[in-house]
Amino acid sequence: MVEEAAIAERLEGRYRAIAETRMQGVPILNRALGVAAVGMREWNSGRLCVLVTPWFMNIAVLPQDASGETRPVGSKQAFTFPAGTFEFILGREETIGPHWMCSLFSPMFEFQDMAAATATADAALETLFAEAEEPEVSEAGMARMWRGESADVEDHASVDSGDGVSAEALNDDVAASHAESDAPEVSRRSFLIGRQHQAAGR
Repeated sequence: MVEEAAIAERLEGRYRAIAETRMQGVPILNRALGVAAVGMREWNSGRLCVLVTPWFMNIAVLPQDASGETRPVGSKQAFTFPAGTFEFILGREETIGPHWMCSLFSPMFEFQDMAAATATADAALETLFAEAEEPEVSEAGMARMWRGESADVEDHASVDSGDGVSAEALNDDVAASHAESDAPEVSRRSFLIGRQHQAAGR
């Protein structure tokens, strides 16, 4: 636990510095929020948490051997959890090195305070590691299911093969659904934070 706390502190410190430098003046900052690495834990020979900042909430995966990660920033990789398979993007920052991110929320204006943001992060982690009750489908398939359609066989094959699902593909699917109906938008975050609920008005 001491090591996890130290890693969380280093991660938080770096993103606080980013908030005070590169992000200054950027209009997507929610000034009511700070930076927190929520639920830091050992996972898959590395560390995992939900990183909350004034401009995003991401699942963050930090590899144990940072020197062994030589892929360029922006590289993509699918990670599989009990709740399903999700696509992460590689970032690299001073003091923390390479780390993988999967976006849950951005921007963060729907959160009134840090307590609400960290509670949501806790809920996302709980759901992420909860065993699925039904066969998993892709994010695009989940979007179709929310619209009352059936996920096709290709959705199952995508997850079974370990392939990740791009946010772009899901966003295209959601945009198409809005053109055809008044169904609420479904995204990766609505899948993680209570798959049984629709995100009203999103």
